Amino acid sequence: MLAFLFWSAFSVYGQMTLSSGSQIVVNSGSTVVANDIANSGGTIKNNGSVTVKGDITNNTSGLFDATSSGTVTFNGASAQEITGDHDVDFYGTVDINNANGVSLTTTSTGSDQTINGTLNFTSGNLILNGFNLTIGSTDPTNAGSTTGYVVTNSTGVVKRNVGAGAVIYPVGNTSYNPVTLTENSGTVDYYGVRVVDNEPANASTNHMVDRSWVISENVSGGANLTVTPQWNASEELTSFDNTSCQVGRYNSGTYTWGSVGAATGTDPYTQTGTGFSSVGTYAVGDYYYGGLAVDLKIFLAGAYNTTNHNMDKTLNDSSLVPTTDPYGMSTTVASVPSDAVDWVKIVFRDGTTSTTLLDSVAKFVNQSGQIINDDGTNMSVTGLEKASYYVSIHHRNHLPIMSATVVNLSAASPSYDYTSALAQAWVDATVTSNDAMKEVETGIWALWEGDATQNGTISYNGGSNDRISILNAVGASTPGNTVTNTYSLDDVNMDGTVSYNGGSNDRISILNTVGASTPGSTIQKHLPH
Repeated sequence: MLAFLFWSAFSVYGQMTLSSGSQIVVNSGSTVVANDIANSGGTIKNNGSVTVKGDITNNTSGLFDATSSGTVTFNGASAQEITGDHDVDFYGTVDINNANGVSLTTTSTGSDQTINGTLNFTSGNLILNGFNLTIGSTDPTNAGSTTGYVVTNSTGVVKRNVGAGAVIYPVGNTSYNPVTLTENSGTVDYYGVRVVDNEPANASTNHMVDRSWVISENVSGGANLTVTPQWNASEELTSFDNTSCQVGRYNSGTYTWGSVGAATGTDPYTQTGTGFSSVGTYAVGDYYYGGLAVDLKIFLAGAYNTTNHNMDKTLNDSSLVPTTDPYGMSTTVASVPSDAVDWVKIVFRDGTTSTTLLDSVAKFVNQSGQIINDDGTNMSVTGLEKASYYVSIHHRNHLPIMSATVVNLSAASPSYDYTSALAQAWVDATVTSNDAMKEVETGIWALWEGDATQNGTISYNGGSNDRISILNAVGASTPGNTVTNTYSLDDVNMDGTVSYNGGSNDRISILNTVGASTPGSTIQKHLPH
């Protein structure tokens, strides 16, 4: 083995060439300056300082000895490359000090690279192109928008070993957009990260940060990630609200979102999402995707119990409430909340022109009248701007109502209680024969029950009346029949049966709704047309 020991404080090479079996030793306190370094079988044991002005070409196993503790500085006057078909395998400190940047080669015959020690940025970027960079357990130093960072401009990723502690990835593309990962389960794995200069392809609004972080892993499965990306104010799309935003994982056209909250910082900003069980493309969106909480309360007269002052959930107790909504909105849940009475549909209408329908969602109403999500929490709605809306509530066999005033979703805690007063419901001036809601107890108001035909009116006699619908359901020739254990429009009192005669039958509910003394009258819905 041929060894060169540099005892002098300073040595200069035009080109340093290492052949098979050769070794260069740079002692502590010594400095070697080389234009290019070409290696085809040797090693450098660097405990001092090696300054590279040109390129490193490595075509054999690791160039640097594993006991190296010195610094390798890239300090050329023009752009530099790390090339060759093998990993240089850096030990000690690698210092990027070239404003023109240092690249992993752009040729297809290049290699992924490893920095086992410390990566430091004095000036300029380290550009990956199509190759990967593995960084050891020591966090890179001095990375930032004004010093330098790892540029993930193509398919190359930064790989780091992530366990229970926070691990930073000093990455970006045209700007510095680092991300910090923590593996909460403590399962150690190598995660790769690259930054893309736009939001995921399916984003259809301006409620996002114009960046995404593509995260991969060596061993598939078992992830429990905390993900904290960083972005700059200039990368926020025009409608993005950083006071109410969250981290989300995009996969196959859908997102899994973390918790909504205010971003940290003043520019740049960060946000943290926890509990992600899979890798993929991560993004930052605001409330538009994460959901706006809305506190809405209604009663359904058919299910209302005057003794308990709430609604019965007989349909749910009998496992009759379906897991897919009955309004044709294709909303499906894994299970129905335990205190749910039934599905309802909520329609958001333009706050100026109430006839303009903007969005609809299917949710549940519980026994106390609260409209809830499938997990039992107060309802939230996605895909809506923070604005004011008229809100109408629909049930499959009750007459719908609309709020008399707008509901401001920009408020800190938007809410509307339809049950507290008749005046809470909008009144159609052309409908003079009935109130917009039914008073089920003194001062307590509910949606009218009995629209078995879903035609917007409740009638006992006349063409297409709701009584006949019930009669046909039980069998017109034998009206004493009862259809049991059913989720039916004709079950207007919501007890799980359809009956025409006998106690608590559905026909009597309709008769009582329209007025027993005047069964020819009709109750009409109050909604703007």
